Amino acid sequence: MRKDIDVFLQRRMDRKDFLKHVGMGVAVITGTAGVVKLLKPAGQSTRRTQSVSGLAYGASPYGGSLAAKRS
Repeated sequence: MRKDIDVFLQRRMDRKDFLKHVGMGVAVITGTAGVVKLLKPAGQSTRRTQSVSGLAYGASPYGGSLAAKRS
């Protein structure tokens, strides 16, 4: 694979060929991200949800208990 990449990089190309290769690279990268989004279950969230009870450390975004901050 390394040899294939070296051969590709050593190949002479004009602006049109270069833009085609760059465009295909961008399409592959953005397409991969789209496929990953499609494969993820619809109900799954990327962020963890926390229950705000005020009793545990880290219950608020800044840490600590909510009861101490209210007083």
